[in-house]
Amino acid sequence: MECAVAIQVLPMDAASDDEVVRIVDEVIDYLKSQPVSLFVGPFESAIEGDYDLCMSILAECQRIAIAAGAGKVMTYAKIDVRAQEPLLTTERKVGKYAQVNAAFDASHSEEN
Repeated sequence: MECAVAIQVLPMDAASDDEVVRIVDEVIDYLKSQPVSLFVGPFESAIEGDYDLCMSILAECQRIAIAAGAGKVMTYAKIDVRAQEPLLTTERKVGKYAQVNAAFDASHSEEN
């Protein structure tokens, strides 16, 4: 069974925005290492793949954030499971906006 999961990990006790970004970056690095489709957005990341694998990945996100130094983590997830019909993929939902996102990236590249 395939699914799509939107994951937002919030380190609640981080001392600064930089600390939030550092901890969330560690979670994203973990997501990048997994055998699922990944889309990283400004407020949440989305993964697509086998249901059991995605649920295991979701659970591990909390462990990664704690290991990165968060003492309290709030994780919000949205899960789309399809019993028979094809999954509505991230590419199908937002792929048509690739040029808009590329223009945003280009206009904000000096901020990094």
